[in-house]
Amino acid sequence: MERRRSINSCRNHLLGSLFLPYGNIHNPGPGFFPLWLGIILGAMAIGLVLKTTWQRDGAAKALRDIVSEKVRWGKVLFVLTALVLYGCLMNLLGYLIVTFLLMAFLLRFIEPHPWKSVIGWTLVGSVGSYLVFEVWMKLRLPKGFLGF
Repeated sequence: MERRRSINSCRNHLLGSLFLPYGNIHNPGPGFFPLWLGIILGAMAIGLVLKTTWQRDGAAKALRDIVSEKVRWGKVLFVLTALVLYGCLMNLLGYLIVTFLLMAFLLRFIEPHPWKSVIGWTLVGSVGSYLVFEVWMKLRLPKGFLGF
């Protein structure tokens, strides 16, 4: 089931990207990233299919172990809720603030780290990603009502 979902996702990215302008490496068009994402997902799906066919017993055993393992569903729901809020609040608060809050939440409450470490890593992560995407790649990120 998972293999089929991976292959369908790959196919949808590839087919959809063929109808969009590709651009080039210096000026990517809207079809550039979906095309490469589809190629990468396709390669990963092929690798997963090959791995599971070569190790049938190992894959079945791993699935049984995963099903019998205690899953921390509370944390899974917290992460999903945080990601939905991240997407919903992005335009209102802006990329920097929402990314900082998401990273702080994940580092402090999902896998607890000391506050000093959380603040340091969230500053490095949010400002670093902002510099990469906004400054270096010149992508327009949501500014929010505060203007940053």
